[in-house]
Amino acid sequence: MPSELTRLRLEHNLKAADIVEVVKRYYPSFDKTMLSKCERGEKYGVNIKPEIMNAIINELAPESRESIKRRIRGGHRLLHRVQARLENDDYELLQQLREREGYKTLQDLLSDLIKNYIKGAKNDD
Repeated sequence: MPSELTRLRLEHNLKAADIVEVVKRYYPSFDKTMLSKCERGEKYGVNIKPEIMNAIINELAPESRESIKRRIRGGHRLLHRVQARLENDDYELLQQLREREGYKTLQDLLSDLIKNYIKGAKNDD
């Protein structure tokens, strides 16, 4: 599976030299060999920094920024995470209650609880 950098280059017919030119503004020693290694990060253990990937997208493919970002993020519509830590006993009881109430996942249960909490708070106003 090609890296996001490779996909960007191929989908938008970008020249490697153009990408190198953008990255060189931030890292003057960057060259085509490094670009190749970044595109094969799983082989070389080299990845391009997210802020540099953003610079490449902004300069060379701004029209596709949202679709690329969505793909990199995993395409999730719900981006904000809420989490808490529980004692083992509380966690086990919560899982049992979740199952008894018919929630498939803990995320479903928490989302429902939070939405009801927000509705209740709005009604109190």
